[in-house]
Amino acid sequence: MSIANYRILFGVYSVSILAVSSIPGKSFPDIGLYTLDKVFHFIEYSILGFFTVKCVRKPTWSWIPLILIYGILFAGLDEYWQSFIPGRLSSQFDMLADISGIIFGSVLTVWISREND
Repeated sequence: MSIANYRILFGVYSVSILAVSSIPGKSFPDIGLYTLDKVFHFIEYSILGFFTVKCVRKPTWSWIPLILIYGILFAGLDEYWQSFIPGRLSSQFDMLADISGIIFGSVLTVWISREND
């Protein structure tokens, strides 16, 4: 897949994260998965980390700090945004899961990309 396509997916995925964060809490069905909330955050942001690395022409380890800064800012925006949505809460623990996910996804993607070169 081309870098342009990854960039489009990155943008769509980023907007999708904010769109899901905009859904009021009462709109979600109660299926008892709240204990897995942090796992979902980790996976969601691992995928974002993957897309972030794939947007770079030549991914190297030097990109990780910049991706981390982006991840922290985006996770902060996401949690701040949620604080305005009825029935949704902003949580520093969600943000930690988000940041952990973006680190994992981006480091794994760079590592695999470098191995395949």
